[in-house]
Amino acid sequence: MNGERPKAEREFTVYFFDTDAGGVAHNLTYLRWIEAARTDLAEMLGWGIGEMVEGEHGCPVLTKTEVEYLRPARLGERVKVVSRLGEVGKVRFWVESEVIRGGEVCCRAKQELASVDLASGKPRSLREDWRKKHG
Repeated sequence: MNGERPKAEREFTVYFFDTDAGGVAHNLTYLRWIEAARTDLAEMLGWGIGEMVEGEHGCPVLTKTEVEYLRPARLGERVKVVSRLGEVGKVRFWVESEVIRGGEVCCRAKQELASVDLASGKPRSLREDWRKKHG
């Protein structure tokens, strides 16, 4: 992942509801963690949840997720999720995330998001301030 891009970090404990019968975090758990860290990143960059819903600058809508599961996280373990802003285009932007347990990467994800006008459901130009600062 590119260390020069803005990043957000968040820690989680693997709870019973995060796991399968064998005590291993199931695939949707990783996506939930990544979603939380990605939302923290947007908030940190000035695009908070309330503003996303109000839609003045459009709403970032997830259009694609690529996930690579490398090692299991298990019941009771602590993991850290690091999400970084990737490429920023006119309408789309990318976020790269890693789930890390004890210094080892358990999961990598790359997500593509598009700025969408919620009322019409149509794509709209990404926030001007984001494109200028990160594009």
